[in-house]
Order: sequence, then structure tokens, then C-alpha cells
Amino acid sequence: MIKQKGVTLIEMLIAVAIIGVLTAIAYPSYQDHVLKGHRTQAMGDLMMIQLAMEDQRTGGKDYLAFDGHTNSEIRTDLCGSCANDERYSYKISASDTAYTITATPKTVQASDECSELKLDQTSKGLPEGCW
Repeated sequence: MIKQKGVTLIEMLIAVAIIGVLTAIAYPSYQDHVLKGHRTQAMGDLMMIQLAMEDQRTGGKDYLAFDGHTNSEIRTDLCGSCANDERYSYKISASDTAYTITATPKTVQASDECSELKLDQTSKGLPEGCW
């Protein structure tokens, strides 16, 4: 009798089932890490914009020069990735002495648990649990 070499159909189905279960467990975790990574990038962008605004304020000017600015109006030297960001849209609301910088998620990033990120002149980030 010749001994067969190879994998039986049952063994192959078991291997496919195990891979399916592992994928079902790992993929959502991977997606969460990707969303958190993009959120961290947006937080960094908010802080870069804040730094530029504070620098202008230190120079004796007010925050009004930035009021109403959106992605395309934010200078690339302040935030290089803001103008072409496919994940967040940025907006600055400012008065003489106060401001709020908002990053609103778009596309897939909108499913992130920390949807809209905000940073104000006191360096308070909202929502608090996300910073």
C-alpha cells in the first residue's frame, strides 16, 4: 500500500476556519489602531496650528487674523498636512483673545469614537477622554 502525502480536505477546511476566526478577531483591532494613529496625527496638527497662533499673539497681534481659516487657508509652514488632509477638515474660530481650533473627521475617520477634536487657547482639548 502506498502512503499518501499531502493535506486532506478536512485538514484544509480546519486551517481555513482557524484563519477566519483569527482574522475576525484581529481585523477590528487593527482598524482601531489605524483610527487612533490618524487621530494622533490630527492632534499634532492642532497643536502646530496652536503654536503658530500663540507665536503671533506673543508678537503683539491678536488671534483675529486666523478667524474662519479652513484647511486650504492654513499656511503649509504652520501645518504641512492640513491643506491636503483626506481624513480631517480643520477650522479656526477666533476673537481678539480666544480661539478654538476644530478638526472634524471625514470619510472613514468619521467612525472614530472621538469624532470632532477641539483645542482652545487654554490648551484644553475636547473631548477630554480622547486627548
